[in-house]
Amino acid sequence: MDYYLLRKKFCEMSGRYDLINSDYTDNGADFYINAGQARLDRMQNTGQMKAKYVKQVAAGTIKVYVAGLRSVHKVWAGNSTEGLIELSNAGTVEYLRSLYEKQLGDIDQGTPTWFAPAILRPFPDSSTSTSLSGYYDIDDLPLHATVPDHFTYSGIVIAPPPDSTYYISVYGTFYSPTLSATLLAGTWTQTKSMWTEVHPSILLKAALYELESFYRNTEGAKDWNNALMVDVTGIDHDFVDQESYDINQMGG
Repeated sequence: MDYYLLRKKFCEMSGRYDLINSDYTDNGADFYINAGQARLDRMQNTGQMKAKYVKQVAAGTIKVYVAGLRSVHKVWAGNSTEGLIELSNAGTVEYLRSLYEKQLGDIDQGTPTWFAPAILRPFPDSSTSTSLSGYYDIDDLPLHATVPDHFTYSGIVIAPPPDSTYYISVYGTFYSPTLSATLLAGTWTQTKSMWTEVHPSILLKAALYELESFYRNTEGAKDWNNALMVDVTGIDHDFVDQESYDINQMGG
């Protein structure tokens, strides 16, 4: 469903025509629709919530920034020489550090072997490389005012640092892309997601729940949530059936 039409339908169903302009451009509706989509994403850990993010990294890279990442499942490294290598999960950066005596960025370069979910937030948040000059073991933090910053990114740390260019593939659970639609010279430019394309009615219910919740309409929010749960349960059943069909032995 075209997103600008979904936005219009949201305002029709809620009676909040003040949340769009006369040309159907946004005047506040997108906030509730994206909040509803994020809620749906958190309710789903299967199917289209899973994705693979691939990034080329240069030799010596230990941080891989990933936008929209909720949780990491597997990480692979590959190039034309080594082929594909599945990295072992260290579980935490703390354990990854315990495997080496040096600061992570100072480890001898080689074929990546380990990964750990990154801790990208310094404290205070305003910390810079200058303010921490002379400190040891800070090479896995983004410590300067540059993109990406830790507020909008998650990611992983890999070790040892690669000795050549590698492609890093992060398999995990991701958020859907932020929904928007802009009108320019009579043409709509809009984003899509699994929810807009496959389940627009469920997305509408989630957005209406968020609207009622923000305005503290307890009964209205409860009614939309009950309707929403019926639909989401049905999606869960479909995904479970898909993932378990014809599997008759346990994996090792």
